[in-house]
Amino acid sequence: MKDYEIWLKATREQLAAAVAKAEPLVAEGQYDEAERLVRAVNSDIYGAVALGELFTRALGRCERRGYRAEALYGRALRWRSAWPGIHTSEEAAAERAHVEEVSQELKALIESLPE
Repeated sequence: MKDYEIWLKATREQLAAAVAKAEPLVAEGQYDEAERLVRAVNSDIYGAVALGELFTRALGRCERRGYRAEALYGRALRWRSAWPGIHTSEEAAAERAHVEEVSQELKALIESLPE
């Protein structure tokens, strides 16, 4: 196994453990603490992806629309919209399209919740 593959496997395992610890924090509304826990393992794209998935799952578990759903939407959108540095107009356009797609997906999730 190459060094990167070893690192990636270890990072994914550590992120999975951190997300498992962060899930109850998200359920309690302690979003900042959950983010700190996951970002302590990886503050790069892998941590952002893990957080995006975490907040999206939590949004899907909401019992109804309202403040909590909106807060989870904002967190999920922020982390799922993580994008590397933009250097060209094509990259900027791709980033905008990605953010719009993610936003629409998350809004549809909110709209599926009872009021």
